[in-house]
Amino acid sequence: MHIRALTTVLAARWERLKKADDAGQTSAELAVIAGVVIAIAIAVVAAIKTFTDAKIPLISG
Repeated sequence: MHIRALTTVLAARWERLKKADDAGQTSAELAVIAGVVIAIAIAVVAAIKTFTDAKIPLISG
């Protein structure tokens, strides 16, 4: 998953929505933006978890 590409698309779409001044944007578009934000957050958390699991192995007892 390319986080930089997702954030670029998200920022561009958000700017278009802000400039439109409520001219035709739908709640579905806002839901898609929210979904992209959630996907980015999940990807970041997964990357951090993978990194920490590799660097700090759990001690199994």
